[in-house]
Amino acid sequence: MKRVVFFLIFFLSINTYAKDLRVVSLSPVVTEEIFLLKAQSYLVGCSSYAALPKGFKVKRVGSLVNVDIEDVLKLKPSYVFVSGMINPMALNKMKGLGLSVVFFEYPKSFDDICNQFLKLAKYLGKEKRALIIVKKAKLEVKRIVEKTKDLKRLKVFVEIGVRPLFTAIKDSFINDFIRFAGGVNIAEDSKSGLYSPEEVLRKNPDAIIISQMGFNGFEEKRRWERFKFLNAVKNHKILVLNDYSLCSPTPISFVKTLKKITHFLHPEVEF
Repeated sequence: MKRVVFFLIFFLSINTYAKDLRVVSLSPVVTEEIFLLKAQSYLVGCSSYAALPKGFKVKRVGSLVNVDIEDVLKLKPSYVFVSGMINPMALNKMKGLGLSVVFFEYPKSFDDICNQFLKLAKYLGKEKRALIIVKKAKLEVKRIVEKTKDLKRLKVFVEIGVRPLFTAIKDSFINDFIRFAGGVNIAEDSKSGLYSPEEVLRKNPDAIIISQMGFNGFEEKRRWERFKFLNAVKNHKILVLNDYSLCSPTPISFVKTLKKITHFLHPEVEF
């Protein structure tokens, strides 16, 4: 009888906790993952840049750089989820005001993306669903890697910023996109993401991938196309990704984008 009472109390405490949970997400990708975990009922506030499903309304509380801390306090959150791009002054102020801030480092690999997703799930009580999603994503990635492992490795340049030109180096999950898709990142061994156009021309990549984040990717594509000697231009291998999937993926969107990049580099690969 005591055992039954114990489990009844435990069950009720879990449901009470879930019912009372209130979260504010200042990271667009974390907000997206909250929906993947079907935990949107806990979301009481999000950043101004978060993409929300049509009809879903929630308080916008600024961005990682410009947080409206007063609005965050009014929402009385159980947790405030932030990423590595958070304004340090805002982060310290929120902590100083007693808010429970959960920090998510910028992921350096696909494994990091999965681990941080699992970390989020623990705070939301959604570990079981997260494990299923991660397991499926890892199996899909493994399957793609198997299909590309014996193919010719194309030299790839990834552009994620302009003026100055910015790219992804080895210590980045974007590098995993290229490796898994059967390519070699020409900036893999660079010490920083800052990269010169002259170096791109010198290394003559077979393919160029441009992520549109705050700039016109198609305009950048036209700039590269002026250099007719580039293999990427001669082979019509310049891809513009007009969403945030390359730079802010969830485990699920990582797989989707990886398939897109793989097909771009190796059209012969079938999924």
